Amino acid sequence: MHVVIPVGYNKEFPVTKKPQTFLELAGKQVFSTILDKLKDHEVIVVTPFPKYFKNYDVQVLKDEHDGSAASLRSIEKLVEGPFAVHFSDIFTPFRIEPLLETHKENEALMTLAVNSCNKPSRYGVISMDPSGRVVRFLNNPRPDLVFSNLVSSGIMILEQEVFDKIPYKMDMPELVNYLVQRKMNVYGHESKTFWYHIGSVSEYVEANQDFLRRRMEMTQEDVTSVNIYPPVSLSNVKGNSSFVGPYVSAYDVKVGKESKIRNSVIYPGAVIGDNVNVSDSVIGPKVRISKNAIVTESLVGEGSKIGPNVKVGKSDVGIDKEVRENIFELKLI
Repeated sequence: MHVVIPVGYNKEFPVTKKPQTFLELAGKQVFSTILDKLKDHEVIVVTPFPKYFKNYDVQVLKDEHDGSAASLRSIEKLVEGPFAVHFSDIFTPFRIEPLLETHKENEALMTLAVNSCNKPSRYGVISMDPSGRVVRFLNNPRPDLVFSNLVSSGIMILEQEVFDKIPYKMDMPELVNYLVQRKMNVYGHESKTFWYHIGSVSEYVEANQDFLRRRMEMTQEDVTSVNIYPPVSLSNVKGNSSFVGPYVSAYDVKVGKESKIRNSVIYPGAVIGDNVNVSDSVIGPKVRISKNAIVTESLVGEGSKIGPNVKVGKSDVGIDKEVRENIFELKLI
């Protein structure tokens, strides 16, 4: 069976200059984890950024459509029978074979992998009848409009007939809603495996924390002058009486004297100055954080600089930016 992976770029979560699927958990790219579980299937990547996939053994098609559902039109003439869609920013061990069985049993047009979720308003919320048929769908509802803790988890099986329902401009939530509203055969398959969508600081930090908690181990290579609090995943981290952990993934990073990092993901090339405090945050590649700075519940994108004594809280700093004064609850500066 063909498995299609639409790969775009989340402008609202600019950790690196690459698409979201190349984000890492404990040193492993999300894209690699997806390929590992799809090794028995023929994978097609549909993306506006084909250059990033030259070193992977997958078929790559350039996406010239507008929207995640519309991108599927690129593969219309390549697939026969049911095909799977696995979005590229999903981290889960869930495999598509049980989903395909449910799809065939119900003679469905679309079958969604469904997970329970503590914060369903972030995602596409669904309700199913006793047979598993999806009877209601609402994408990113306000918290007061949430009617279920079940959400679509970004993995689905579709029949070829669905191409007739997709115009050249449509996102996947619009397609799901279109089919459900018209009472077409859309079913859900609830999965009990862990699942994360990597699309915000809180989601990314939670995924990294959960991944390390499940392993409950300390992996480290070439780590010097660092006080470590496991579980962590560290490689080539150079400190100076620094404190790292728990729940930190960091690679090729320099950490200054007495600095503290916890519950965070630090990308290669980051340099963290003396007496810096980083918590519950994502620090992109080649970021510079100057002495005495505090970064909490925030994203600092690739190549950005945080000045000395600056406090960054609940904010998203984009790529190649410079912050010289305190910021709080700001998005994409």
